[in-house]
Amino acid sequence: MSRSYAIQPGDTFDIVARKQYGDDQKADLIRQSNPGATEPLVAGQTLVVPNDPAAAARPAGNTAASSPNEVAISIKGERFRFWVDVTITQAIDTVSTVEFTAPFTPDDPAFREKFRPFAYNDVDIDIGNGQLFTGTMLPPTPSTGPTARTVAVACYGRPGVLGDCTAPASAYPIEWNEATLATIAEKCAAFFGLGVQFDADTGAAFQRVSLAAGRKVLTFLSDLAAQRGLVMSDTPGGKLLFRKAVETGTPVANFTEGSSPLLGVQPMFSGRDYFSHVTGISPTIIGLAGTQFTVTNARLADAVRPYTFDSQDMLDADVQTSVDSKMGRMFAAAVSYEVSVSTWRDPQGELWAPNTLVTLLAEGAMVYSRSTFLIRSVTLSKTPKSETAVLNLILPGSLAGKVPTVLPWD
Repeated sequence: MSRSYAIQPGDTFDIVARKQYGDDQKADLIRQSNPGATEPLVAGQTLVVPNDPAAAARPAGNTAASSPNEVAISIKGERFRFWVDVTITQAIDTVSTVEFTAPFTPDDPAFREKFRPFAYNDVDIDIGNGQLFTGTMLPPTPSTGPTARTVAVACYGRPGVLGDCTAPASAYPIEWNEATLATIAEKCAAFFGLGVQFDADTGAAFQRVSLAAGRKVLTFLSDLAAQRGLVMSDTPGGKLLFRKAVETGTPVANFTEGSSPLLGVQPMFSGRDYFSHVTGISPTIIGLAGTQFTVTNARLADAVRPYTFDSQDMLDADVQTSVDSKMGRMFAAAVSYEVSVSTWRDPQGELWAPNTLVTLLAEGAMVYSRSTFLIRSVTLSKTPKSETAVLNLILPGSLAGKVPTVLPWD
């Protein structure tokens, strides 16, 4: 979490960086996080000091856990034991989220401080003795009834701030030439004190790319990642994570309709996200027509449902890659299955995790032959009386821009 610093007489950005980070070379972290602040700095003025992206993450694990599935919630570094229910969602291509409810005790000063609106307090979650989530609390929602007071709390992983915010004004113009995705991501994440982790090759450099004023950082980076066949989420320690979606491998479980631990299967078909043609158009240059590239959906030959998008800041080769990615990801948006299971752990004893494979046979859900799916997201829910998991399954390869050759209902 960022912190504040009151400027002392004689302070400069370099001096503040030396005091806060021990390194005056990190002055830009502070300068860019304080739009409108310029040197000479005024004594008494308050600056925001973001986390150092290179700082070590908090130690993993809840040593006080008494059972493998015990959920330990910490707020501002202190264990909070009074929650009633909790839901944790992790995905391969979005930032993790946590929701929980607790009794509302406004007469307790410590409670007031933990749940102060717009404080964006740190929230950490361990399950058993393993770190699962490092994030930020959003403004809580209290509720008062005839017999009880409760507060509902929503949190997102630390990189979730990138989905809310643009880059700071002090950083513009933001442009790169011949830069890799890693270089671009690290620059953008540093505005918010975030670290970046790549679990895959960063891919070829982008010849020319810019972050336009007004554009949210997360969508900007997500679009670039898609062009390199990568997906974006967060690590348990709160870093921005880039990786490839698994396409092949050994499934961690084989589900069959009517057999434990499978409780139910719900197909999620989105007809509004399914198209006959996907076309990308690069920007028009004076005197030259913009490049166009189209991919046709061979599975939709009898309907006209085109989708055209503007491929900003892309060369011809990038336009084709972007269109291939859009077509593949169309299948991820249009075809998915929600699978409810009665356990938090797979047959190997590991927590269900995104970016792993399972197989499913469920004729009642139009999965007519045993098919392999990728776990896109996992939602773990716990109440005093129950413990369930919901897995969102998509077609393997779709997030890597590949059109499936066989569909579950073929």
